[in-house]
Amino acid sequence: MQAIRRSVQRAPVWLLALVCAAVTTAAAWALVLPEPPPARWPQLRIGVLASAMPLQSSTRAYTEEGHEIVLARALGERLGAAPQFVPLAPEAFAGALATGQVDAVLVREPLAGAARAGTEALRTGYRSGTAAAMRADQPLRRWEDLRGKTVCVSRAHQGAQTLARRAGARLQLVDAPAQALVQVRTGACDAALHDEAQLQALFLRREWRKFSATLPAAAPAELLLLAPTARPQALQALQQAVAAEGRAPAWQERNTRWAANVAYEAYFDQIGPDCH
Repeated sequence: MQAIRRSVQRAPVWLLALVCAAVTTAAAWALVLPEPPPARWPQLRIGVLASAMPLQSSTRAYTEEGHEIVLARALGERLGAAPQFVPLAPEAFAGALATGQVDAVLVREPLAGAARAGTEALRTGYRSGTAAAMRADQPLRRWEDLRGKTVCVSRAHQGAQTLARRAGARLQLVDAPAQALVQVRTGACDAALHDEAQLQALFLRREWRKFSATLPAAAPAELLLLAPTARPQALQALQQAVAAEGRAPAWQERNTRWAANVAYEAYFDQIGPDCH
C-alpha cells in the first residue's frame, strides 16, 4: 500500500489530472439516461376529406386523384406505422386533432386554415394549380371557353369542381381520374380537370399527345400536413418524416407513377368494352 502511495506521489501532475478527468467523465456518463426513441404509433391515424379516402371498387382498383393516400403510406412506412385513414369534414379537423382521434390531417389549402389553432402546418413540398386535358385540336384557350361544355372532374378534386362551375361548364363527376380522362379520349367530355403537375407527367407519354391541349393553370394550392403542437415528440417525428418524403425528386417520381397508373387504367377502360 505504501508502495502505491509512493508511486502516486511520484506520478507527474498532468497524469494525475488526466486520470481524475477520466473518472469524472465516466461518472457523468453513468448518470446520463439514453435518449428516448422517436415517437411511433401502432397505427398512424391520418384525417382526410371523405372524398379523398382510398377508392373502393367491386370490379377493379383505381388510382386516387390526389397524393394524400400515397404520401400518408410513405410517411407510415418511414415511421414504422400502418396508416389508418379517417374521413373528416373541415370543421372537424381541430377537434379530431385536439382529442387524439387522429395524429395528423392531410389537406390542401385553403381548407387547412380550418384547424390552424393548436396545430403546426407542415409543408409537404407538393403544390400545384389545376389544368385541363383536352384534344389537341380542341379550340379552347381560356377557362371562359368551358361555358356550356361538358367537363369531367373526380369527386376528390373540389378545387377543380369550383373552377368548372365558375366557368359555367356542365359538370360530370366521376370517382377516379382515369374515369374522367377516358371520357376525354372517347369524346364524352370536352375536358378533364386535374393537377397541372400530374398532367405534365401524363402529357409526356406518347399516347397522350393527341389529348394534351390544356388551359393556363389556375387556383394553385399546397398540400399540408396538420399536426397538433400539444404532442411535441410526435410532432418532431412527423416533421422529420415529412422533410424526408417532401423532396422534389420524390414528388417527380410520384407524379410519374400517377401518370403511368392512370394512363393504363384509362386505356383499360377504353378498350374493355371492345373485348366482350
